[in-house]
Amino acid sequence: MWVIWFGPMVVVCFLAGMTIAAVLLRLGKLRSPRSALAAVALPFGCGALPMLALALFSLAASMFGPTNIALHGELFGPDPTPVSSPGRMLADAFGAGPTREILMRIDPTPAERERLMTLPGLTRTAMTPEDFALRGARRGLINWWMRPAMPGIVSREPGTGCLTPAIYQTDGFNGWRELRLAVCTPESGDAPPMFVAAYGR
Repeated sequence: MWVIWFGPMVVVCFLAGMTIAAVLLRLGKLRSPRSALAAVALPFGCGALPMLALALFSLAASMFGPTNIALHGELFGPDPTPVSSPGRMLADAFGAGPTREILMRIDPTPAERERLMTLPGLTRTAMTPEDFALRGARRGLINWWMRPAMPGIVSREPGTGCLTPAIYQTDGFNGWRELRLAVCTPESGDAPPMFVAAYGR
């Protein structure tokens, strides 16, 4: 979810509440302890409005937006093997048509990994891990999207890192103008995640 303006919005709303409280004080409207207490609380209430709006938007998106399984199908088409658990995927989608973009993290089963690694036309690309990571960073996906740590290495939170990923492309697959996969190197015997960035239908 794109939240780059969330912090400034909270600050602006807080300052607006302070301004309103100052105007009320100047006009002599605060003549009782109760009204004065309300004026003190007004900036904090205004600052909380963007957080309330974000919570409602997130709830609505989770209730009425496409599920992770639906986005997986939009990316790769019908899966010949049922997806065992939607909890193994995290995804977000933006735009429509020519500007449609889907970003997904997958913790694939061996069968799913084999399917993705044998997609038609899948080849290595010159895209760097840093450029791939920017696809999610510019959308505000800071909790589950990979982030570059140093040249050639991408890392995230402990236990969910993407070590020295190989970036693949299969542009044109399933109608996508651009479809890229980041395949992570296994670390400490754990099955690594895969990241997908698709753009344009």
